Amino acid sequence: MGEKQIIDLISNQIALVGAQRIIVDIAMYFGLFVIVTMALNFQYGNAGVPNMGCAVQVITGGFVTSAITTRVAFIIAKNAGIKILPYSSNYDWVYNNNMNVGVLVNGYLKNKPILSISLFLFTLAMALLFGAIIGWIISLPAIKLTSTDLIIVLITMSDMSNVLGRNIPALAGGTLGIHIPNLFAWYPGDRSIILSTITLFIGLICFLVFKTMLNSPYGRLMRSIRENPITVNSVGKNVVGIRRNIIMFASGITAICGTLLAFYYSFVTEANYARDFWTFWPWLMLMLGGPGNNAGTFLGCALVTSMRRIIIVYKWVFERFLFFPVAFFERILLGLLLLVFIIFRPQGLIPEKLLSTGINYKKLISEEEKVDWTVVKKTKRNKRSLWNAVKKRLNGLLK
Repeated sequence: MGEKQIIDLISNQIALVGAQRIIVDIAMYFGLFVIVTMALNFQYGNAGVPNMGCAVQVITGGFVTSAITTRVAFIIAKNAGIKILPYSSNYDWVYNNNMNVGVLVNGYLKNKPILSISLFLFTLAMALLFGAIIGWIISLPAIKLTSTDLIIVLITMSDMSNVLGRNIPALAGGTLGIHIPNLFAWYPGDRSIILSTITLFIGLICFLVFKTMLNSPYGRLMRSIRENPITVNSVGKNVVGIRRNIIMFASGITAICGTLLAFYYSFVTEANYARDFWTFWPWLMLMLGGPGNNAGTFLGCALVTSMRRIIIVYKWVFERFLFFPVAFFERILLGLLLLVFIIFRPQGLIPEKLLSTGINYKKLISEEEKVDWTVVKKTKRNKRSLWNAVKKRLNGLLK
């Protein structure tokens, strides 16, 4: 084999691996954004709650993975006889983390698939729990504030969560970040492939759950609260409690995405959970696809995720036509698309379908009722005879 053939073979292999990585990356982020956007659609599109704090819930899942799951893995490995380096202080927690995770814990978990899967399921459950708790905290101002004030408060809470992540090393290592155990070290193939598959599967489960809830009487109750909460409250429904439950449930689902993203990177830092990435992009996907229906959510996620990946991969092409750095192109495009769809097509590409109760009111209104006039005349005659008899009786009594 000649030198040129070897170079061509290596180039083909690199291109094949690159294409595979792009496909896996698109599948992973599509699954993540589908979960977040469906949860957002569940709150805003169906219940009218403008949750601009999705980043808070996503970062909660990341902090659960770094602060809880990593420590639990250290405890398990230490009890199994692995000599874990000290991690009690903030300094040891950060600077011994690479050795503890990369060498000791991952080496131990490599031959423990059952334990690794159990830790993974435990992390998802904890993310769901802590996400629901954060949702309850978010619902406290949501009860008292108007929609505009609530949006401002939730955006502020998103920034506050990043500030806490930077300044509390026990959560995610501060500004340096923290490595987390590779719970898929037992898998012989590419870890990102199995993680993207799991993410898509969880997204499918969330879709079925949300679809079932929205097609139930509870879903119709949510839409009625969105349209006229005063009327719903007047018939004895606890509007405040229903909104709180909606926010808590959707927040728990959203927090799972932070956990999946942490395992995808095997690393947690607050910079991975920026407000614009995990709040404004899901809002663009929701507005682009259409609020109030999950089909629009899937379409919006697919279009925006593909668009972002194309910009990232082929940014050198866009640089030729832009008069500003290509790094700002994504955010400019985000703002422009949001404005265009909010102003010119607020219903999105796939408008929400109206609910049908199965009753044809038009037919009921236009239907002619047949009246038997002989019966009506006989009834009137009987009433007249009865009235005459009563008058005669009264006249007799008066005389």
